[in-house]
Amino acid sequence: MKILPLLLTLLLAGCALWAGPDAVPRPLAPAFGEYRSFQRDLTIRLGDLTVHYRVSLALTPERTRIRLLADDGEAVLTYEQSPGRSEISRTPGLPARLSADALIGDIQLAFWPEARLQRMVRPPWRLERLDNTLRLYEGRRLEARVSFQGDNPKLTTIPVYNARYDYLLLLVPPGQSAPSPSAPAPD
Repeated sequence: MKILPLLLTLLLAGCALWAGPDAVPRPLAPAFGEYRSFQRDLTIRLGDLTVHYRVSLALTPERTRIRLLADDGEAVLTYEQSPGRSEISRTPGLPARLSADALIGDIQLAFWPEARLQRMVRPPWRLERLDNTLRLYEGRRLEARVSFQGDNPKLTTIPVYNARYDYLLLLVPPGQSAPSPSAPAPD
């Protein structure tokens, strides 16, 4: 009878080795580091699904609040971060196919200063910039790519392609319309 627990342990250990290591969770950025408050229109394209929200950012040196708002002004996703605490909450108004963590990470990738993003990245994660494109990798696999469209991101649309979930975010200054490119292929 004492051999059964030993066999189960060996079997489970073998399954864990066969399955490979768990993915390292995507790091979220620390607080923005300065006072900012702004909004962008947000279009998300995931296969045949296209959804529109308003993203609202309230940032201080020590706190972050990011909310995705539906047309009626109700939050479908909220991220609150302060010293020693971070919390993400979502409602059924955010389609289940969309990862809340990935959306928050992609918004941070688009708006946070690159130096602050670099401080959050630990192996196997890495950031690479080539001209106006910032890429986040987990090991060799592309996670997300931001293609900045000009010198002033306040005035231009910022497309963010998430390779893991195969969606395209378009962060558009209020009052402008979103362009209609299809999601770019992974690098």
